Amino acid sequence: MNAEDRREMSAGRGMNAEDRREMSAGQGMNTGSGQEMNVEDRREVHTRDGRRMNAEDKREISAGAGQGMNTGDGREVNTGAGPAAGDGAKEYFRLLHEACRADEPSFTAAYRRLRELLEHLCRTQMADGSLQMTDLAARINYVSSRLGLAVAEQNRLHTFRLTSNAILNRREPPSREKLLRDAKTLAFFVKRLTGEDIPAGLYRLLPQADATYVAAPVAKERVRRMRVCFRHADADYLYVMPVDFVADELLRVRYNVPQVNDEFAQTCGLLWRHARLNLLDVAVDGAGVLTPSFIILEPDYLLDISSLAECFREYGHHPANYMLARLQTPDNTRPLLLGNIANLFLDEWIHAEGEPDYMACMRKAFRAYPIELAACADLRDREKEREFFADCRRHFDNIRQTVAETFRASGYELDKKDAVLEPSYICEALGLQGRLDYMQRDMSSFIEMKSGKADEYAIRGKVEPKENNKVQMLLYQAVLEYAMGQDHRRVRSYLLYTRYPLLYPARPSWAMLRRVMDVRNRIVANEYGIQLRNSPQYTAERLRDINPETLNERQLDNILWKRYLLPSIDAVAQKIRALSPLEHAYFHALYNFITKELYTSKSGDVEYEGRAGAAALWLATLEEKSGNGEILYDLVIRQNHAADIHKPYLVLERTPAADADALPDFRQGDAVVLYERNTPEDNVTNRMVFKGSVEEISDRHIRLRLRAAQQNAGVLPPDSRYAIEHDCMDTSFRSMYWGLSAFLSATKERRDLLLGRREPEFDPAYGSAIAAAADDFARITLKAQAARDYFLLIGPPGTGKTSRALRGMVEAFCREGKEILLLSYTNRAVDEICKMLAGITPAVDFIRIGSDVSCDEVYRPHLIENVLESCATRLEVRERMARCRIFVGTVSTLSAKTELFRLKTFDVALIDEATQILEPQLLGLLCMRGVAGGDAIGKFILIGDHKQLPAVVLQSAEQSEVADEALRAIGLRNLKDSLFERLYRNAAKRYGGGGSQGPASGSQSPASGSQSPTSGSHGSASGSHGSASGSQVSAPALRSSVFAPFDMLCRQGRMNVEVAAFPNRAFYGGLLQPVGLEHQKGALRLAPELAANEFAVVLTRRVAFLPSVPEPPMQSAKMNHSEAKIVAGLAAAVCRQYTLAGGGFNAASTLGIITPYRSQIALIRKEIAALGIAALNDVLVDTVERFQGSERDVIIYSFCVNRASQLRFLANLTEEDGVLIDRKLNVALTRARKQMFIIGVPQLLRQNPIYARLLESCESCGAV
Repeated sequence: MNAEDRREMSAGRGMNAEDRREMSAGQGMNTGSGQEMNVEDRREVHTRDGRRMNAEDKREISAGAGQGMNTGDGREVNTGAGPAAGDGAKEYFRLLHEACRADEPSFTAAYRRLRELLEHLCRTQMADGSLQMTDLAARINYVSSRLGLAVAEQNRLHTFRLTSNAILNRREPPSREKLLRDAKTLAFFVKRLTGEDIPAGLYRLLPQADATYVAAPVAKERVRRMRVCFRHADADYLYVMPVDFVADELLRVRYNVPQVNDEFAQTCGLLWRHARLNLLDVAVDGAGVLTPSFIILEPDYLLDISSLAECFREYGHHPANYMLARLQTPDNTRPLLLGNIANLFLDEWIHAEGEPDYMACMRKAFRAYPIELAACADLRDREKEREFFADCRRHFDNIRQTVAETFRASGYELDKKDAVLEPSYICEALGLQGRLDYMQRDMSSFIEMKSGKADEYAIRGKVEPKENNKVQMLLYQAVLEYAMGQDHRRVRSYLLYTRYPLLYPARPSWAMLRRVMDVRNRIVANEYGIQLRNSPQYTAERLRDINPETLNERQLDNILWKRYLLPSIDAVAQKIRALSPLEHAYFHALYNFITKELYTSKSGDVEYEGRAGAAALWLATLEEKSGNGEILYDLVIRQNHAADIHKPYLVLERTPAADADALPDFRQGDAVVLYERNTPEDNVTNRMVFKGSVEEISDRHIRLRLRAAQQNAGVLPPDSRYAIEHDCMDTSFRSMYWGLSAFLSATKERRDLLLGRREPEFDPAYGSAIAAAADDFARITLKAQAARDYFLLIGPPGTGKTSRALRGMVEAFCREGKEILLLSYTNRAVDEICKMLAGITPAVDFIRIGSDVSCDEVYRPHLIENVLESCATRLEVRERMARCRIFVGTVSTLSAKTELFRLKTFDVALIDEATQILEPQLLGLLCMRGVAGGDAIGKFILIGDHKQLPAVVLQSAEQSEVADEALRAIGLRNLKDSLFERLYRNAAKRYGGGGSQGPASGSQSPASGSQSPTSGSHGSASGSHGSASGSQVSAPALRSSVFAPFDMLCRQGRMNVEVAAFPNRAFYGGLLQPVGLEHQKGALRLAPELAANEFAVVLTRRVAFLPSVPEPPMQSAKMNHSEAKIVAGLAAAVCRQYTLAGGGFNAASTLGIITPYRSQIALIRKEIAALGIAALNDVLVDTVERFQGSERDVIIYSFCVNRASQLRFLANLTEEDGVLIDRKLNVALTRARKQMFIIGVPQLLRQNPIYARLLESCESCGAV
């Protein structure tokens, strides 16, 4: 394709500029295969019944599901055109009216409300959820184009956006004049959207003159960087709208200019309407035409520098190399292991005062990588083992020579005492992120270390860096230039090849950098296309580029290509080609889903109240981040232990600030980024970033574990201020892509099982024992033992799925001498499993895989690093691992620790919280092969409850819907569902057959008349239960199915019968039966001392609803002061009641408070602290997600719903037999053992049918 073809493609192939302006979503995103995709293609998705859903359908879903801006009186609000548009306009105008009347101290709050309103209005007009737009500027441009707004109208909206940015980032004080101006802009925008006139009362408050804006002409000089939004192109120019200032007309960008930016010709052929671009090093001529040196596509989508560099291979640099790398798993771990050890050597030499001892360093390496060393297959060969340790010694000596001699040599002038190790950089300008090995603190020099071979063949007798290594260095030089302001011509950069040694000076080439950034743009366009099209067929087309013919752009035909490079490509390509049609559909659907989820996680453009994703680090305003608890700033270092090489840490203190009362959304174990923040302009994109984890956090102090030790105290100056924010890492997505790779290599038997082409098998010898089981737990244990493939256990709240059922299965498998792997989704749940294991007698030996930061202190002796600390040899490691038959960890930790499966194969994996784990998250572990070639995990047992919290998915249910009929036939209907749900759906359909929905009898023995064991169709369950397929599985049906691959616990010992009544009836069809414990029955007695207490009437009730009032319009919707006061007063009353009449008050077990928002948590804690009751200070106040798996005697639930729109985000709905089940509400209501108190605005809650029934239930028992 030549440049002219590309220009024509960019211009829409014959479509003129006016035609392109009229399109609402833009025409002509080239798919890379000659196809063009228009807006209608993008809007089409599938509905649940398989028909095509158009944009209008999606609008009805998004606008009709409670997307309102109710501002205080509880009325339902719809958005956009339609019957309810008038009501919506009234509420919008009411909010604007309140903003206009705000007093000066409330101006900033008013601006935040107005910005939220504009964000909301824009999103209501974006019916196509696949149009990922990271910033408000792009959304304004999209909506303006869709509505046909005049340039002046668009510019007024952009003026408000820029003003609110400055105010909410605390760079500019608000003023009444600007507030009224911007309120008028939004008032006329609402009028345009709804067709409703501005109310007279509001109109009188608005300035009479038209809202003005200043169109800033582009300076006639060189501009360092400019962010723009692409509109259309012709043969000569790209036409763009500026983002950081307003302009009366589109700016022209000259592209395909030889020796200036013609390297971006392919990028310009892939642009789509409203694509965001960064233009760098822009020359501006007298006519205002822009000629940039760099064109960066979608810069908020960060690519990792090392991943981009690895696309530059000996055979070419096609973007498909990026996809290929995701699906490749290294067979030989020796080079990776050597690289890790070499990095450890470098750390030792940098930190050492004198000369480190080689053997001491090797012992440290052994402690750091015991499993990797013990599992490395090469090291079991004596000759290769000898070579490996000779290599280790050579690398050690070469690093010694480099640090001790070369560093000091003339021309290098590297000072290890002024070094920074492993600093990270986030460069939004280039759309890149990366981490360096070594940097001088003043950024005058840096080193990237490589333990592998350089290019020994390019020039005879001379060693040259490989192209991918050169590219990596070039990208770091560019990042330092465009993020940190360092002139690349003055920064000395070196490649350290520790194999030789060779400290190679890297010379920058900006022409080469442009070619590299073009490849980056093409990769991003591929990723965007996959998520935008949301089509497995399109994904399959992209993956077909993974083939030797396409990737071998240089047409290599030498020994290097044939012997080493070709096989690595062909191995993946052949595996994909060998898949059956069903396997192909499954593979492509999962790849499509993972890529879309990854894109959404980076862009943060989700239907969510508040900003999410990595881009929020630089796109969200300080006011937004602070209000949401996403940043802690003005921190000072109180203890600096960054030089502790084993476990470096810092203790930081929060200093008094205006928002000191805000509660941070940080927890122990959270991954964070730390950076200096001494000015309002400092952020992650222009400061050196250090990565770490939260070890401890309190109201005043945060203890951070740093990923890399820092010997030089000056790296973290004590007189600086610091900030921490969440680190949005790609590790979970890497493990999901690895899971797809494992699927390609899985045994046929395991693939057939997972795809429903083979029914799960059971050992018929257990039939009679199952039929005669004494109780539910005995029966379930026997069914788990009988299963040869998999078994599913449904464990509703309080039924003892972990404490009793899981324990019984572990004990049984231990008696059989089985190798057991215990997994869960969260570290907290893994702690609970460890607690269960610790309670088994006689004691069992178990090893926990994970970090001490995320492990309860009680179980840290079981962490693998501590268990293997006494091992001195690889043989001892293997023997210790062999002796232990129980391993425990999270799914994500085990997915990243695949070396374990080179040492162990497991007879059974028991996976708790299985409904919170996405299918691709679990796929890799289930498809992993052991050393002998068989399944690394034999059978698997999934334990969960599909009516409690689901897996976290960023994309909407409509976007994750599966349309392929073959996949739907195997139960894969929506990729937001867990593997547990899919397998259960299929099993319930097979073994259900209709049947009654009567309540479970709660009997402990099976019904009589069961069939013979050999028939495979007898047995019992604890009761009937609903299937996710839409048919109910009755108790009689299950009792005739001993070998059904699932069972359900129905006897709960947690909740009082009145507490359990509503969730049991609404979500479980009345199947849950009380065990009959003392707290589950009987009445409560009020302590006489509380007879006059304002809450006396509810303190003896099991369930009570207490009404609140909504917040005023200009206040945050995520706080409710009336509810916080009720919660605090009620908590005080509960404390006194249980102290005087309830057997004592214990903060850890008596009371828990649940509310959905961090701001409300902070407000409740503040109200409780004001009471001065010490016993309440340690009461847990948290979200429902944090409460899953725990219980309290009393739960207080503050709904904190101030607007009707919040109802949509508060619920998490699933449907079963036509009945809606709110999974979040179910968890909240089932945490209470004795009493459940609910607080909310009744007129708002009644707009949700489930909440309305809950309130009716409370009223029927006199509980309001």
